[in-house]
Amino acid sequence: MRGGGGHPPHPSLLDDFRESQLGLGHRLPHLHPAAVIEERLAVQHGEIQGLLGDNQRFAATHVALKQELEAAQHELQRMAHYKESLRADTEVRMRELYDKAGALEAELRSAEVAKAELQQIRGDVKELSAVRQDLSGQVQAMSQDLSRMTADLKRMPALMADVDAMKQELQRAR
Repeated sequence: MRGGGGHPPHPSLLDDFRESQLGLGHRLPHLHPAAVIEERLAVQHGEIQGLLGDNQRFAATHVALKQELEAAQHELQRMAHYKESLRADTEVRMRELYDKAGALEAELRSAEVAKAELQQIRGDVKELSAVRQDLSGQVQAMSQDLSRMTADLKRMPALMADVDAMKQELQRAR
């Protein structure tokens, strides 16, 4: 009296089956107590076999779940190492970027100083150009004065001769 699927039916189902066969609300009177015990032992043996099968399936499932857990823990450790490596790499890159930004800022400040110096030099060049033009004008005026003086100097001997001649006339006239 086995049910489908290889598992024996529960004992209370056997009792219900027997009662439904006879249409009575009690057990069969003609069965010997040893046969009833034997039948119950067979049913219990079947139940034990079913429980053993269930236990083996549970044990196999437990082993599989334990292996999956170990694999998941290993994957978590691997991910933690990867995360730590990524964090360290990110920190290194960030430090490099901060250093580069600092160097660029220093270079920018240096360029601003150079720009200010260049503007100062341009102002100085304009000022010196104005001074040069002024000096060029002064040199030109002095050159003209020198030319006049040179011309005057060239006329000087004649003037001196005239002055000497006038002196002599004046002495004669006295």
